[in-house]
Amino acid sequence: MQDETIERIVDAVLMRMRPRLLLLLNAADGYHDIILARLQHCRHFAPQVLFADGAQAVHPADAWRQLGPVVTPAEIEQVGALDNIDRVIAPFLDFATAAEVAHDLFQSAGARCIQLARLHNTPVLALDYNCNPHSELNRLKGLGGNQDAHSLADNLPRLAQRGIQFCSLEQMLSPTPLPATAADAVAETGGYITLSELKQRNGHCPPGARLTDLALEYQRGNQ
Repeated sequence: MQDETIERIVDAVLMRMRPRLLLLLNAADGYHDIILARLQHCRHFAPQVLFADGAQAVHPADAWRQLGPVVTPAEIEQVGALDNIDRVIAPFLDFATAAEVAHDLFQSAGARCIQLARLHNTPVLALDYNCNPHSELNRLKGLGGNQDAHSLADNLPRLAQRGIQFCSLEQMLSPTPLPATAADAVAETGGYITLSELKQRNGHCPPGARLTDLALEYQRGNQ
């Protein structure tokens, strides 16, 4: 048996032994090349790739197919499809999908995937570069100063309340699950406190927390 054949067999066996990861690709592409490169060098998981609505328009299919088999939304929505999935990651979570999940909607394929993972108690980890109007990426795009875009920040704490874990790329690809305390810290300080939540806290917020524009104006008005 040739060495190349043996190597392929060994790689296939090792791949089957790794925890399965569902990589959800949304229709946003901020930091695309960097994230793809990091995923290509990650050997902790056996990825499956799901292209959500419009994702193939911004993510070249050939590059992502190299990470693992591509699954369709219909396959993921079948009974038992998530049974062997260790976690779902959404490195390109976009505004539209984030808004759907934050309001418990199931319209798009990406939102349905996340909602089904939540119902299945499968951890969902996401990066907020694309869905956070206050991120450096969106500020570079000129979205940071848009009042309508700022209102979308209210979706971030709602997502955290629904169990979506916003984290770093290192945490997302770590073989060790994100501890509950760390997840709480990310939700507490990494997300944004809305006006209604600030009022419930009697105007107080934890150290390091970030406020939406309306909440910030309210806090300044009460100082």
